[in-house]
Amino acid sequence: MKQTKFMLEMSIEEFEKHYWYKIELKEICQEYQLPIYGTKYELSEYIIRLLKGESTNKIKPIRKKNRRGLPAYQITPKTKILESSFSLNNQSRQFFCSYYGVEKFSFKKSMGIKMREIEAQQDTNATVQDLIDVYEQKTVDLSKNKEEQTYQWNNFVRDFSNDSLAKDYHSPMKVAAYLWKEVKDSDQEKKYSHDLLITHQKEISRYLKSMKDK
Repeated sequence: MKQTKFMLEMSIEEFEKHYWYKIELKEICQEYQLPIYGTKYELSEYIIRLLKGESTNKIKPIRKKNRRGLPAYQITPKTKILESSFSLNNQSRQFFCSYYGVEKFSFKKSMGIKMREIEAQQDTNATVQDLIDVYEQKTVDLSKNKEEQTYQWNNFVRDFSNDSLAKDYHSPMKVAAYLWKEVKDSDQEKKYSHDLLITHQKEISRYLKSMKDK
């Protein structure tokens, strides 16, 4: 299927219906003098505001591009994130290592999302403790998070891989790519479903493992 070309005349519904790669969103933002820094969700929001007829000089970055951060020894759970210019960097990683008594610490995706939420909403009451709370949640449902929903390809591959029939193919990523191409620029929801394997069974049959390989 042919990728849709962005036009100012397109409706918001039409824009949201199609899947856009981040590089395409950045190119659109650059062409129309919109902020080009941010997540896929943030770039999409700038474009939607443009399609609503908002003047480009009124569309400002949702978040500041750079935060200088704090040295680890100045960070405590009570540290105000916005007031202190706290950032998820090597210094804050050192703080979390010390806080949890570990040698290595990895930030969770949910912590990054929480940080961007705090910055976008200008939540001056948010502290490092809020990030600790998010980190300590064993499971965080991101399915309804608007930012997470922009990573449709990643989610598509994950759900395809969880399908019990995916193991029947010797090149599962090629199968996933083929099925993704079928839904990417269509009117279908940009999600994987088992029905896709059934519907396109003939086209992807060349990737099936032989009986001796199973």
